[in-house]
Amino acid sequence: MSARNRFIIIGALAGAVLGATTAWAYTKAQEGKLPASGQTGRLLRLQAGAPEYVKLGMALLAFVRQTVDLFKPV
Repeated sequence: MSARNRFIIIGALAGAVLGATTAWAYTKAQEGKLPASGQTGRLLRLQAGAPEYVKLGMALLAFVRQTVDLFKPV
């Protein structure tokens, strides 16, 4: 297996772990906001608007840029 393929696989696994951890933390935070009247089957909804999505996208781009800079040859 080439080094390029190895980095792609490691990156995909790291992204999956980060995404699953983020989803778990979000659902845990939302569980406290559900009514206690037995309506636990209600779907959790993300209450974010366009500005929050733009901020999230910019933060992800900055993260990717910093990661790429980290592995540049000296």
